[in-house]
Amino acid sequence: MLKNFERNSTTFKFRDGQEILLKEPTLIQLQSAQSKKDEIAQAKSLLIDMSDGDLTENFLNSLPIAEWKRLTEVITDFIGIDEKN
Repeated sequence: MLKNFERNSTTFKFRDGQEILLKEPTLIQLQSAQSKKDEIAQAKSLLIDMSDGDLTENFLNSLPIAEWKRLTEVITDFIGIDEKN
């Protein structure tokens, strides 16, 4: 019987020095996120899952745009493909 893969992870450091561990998303997390209505909602869903819930929607909504952009680049780094495909 096959065992589940150990997911890769990365530590993201916010400009104020806070850090969060983000694990690479699974296929089910990607599918769940893609069921959301828009790209921002999809990214929020993935980031919450990737942080095992340490990131919250309220926290993400309060981020400055520059931090949001940096944070969402982590999704692209892990997936390496256009999420729409």
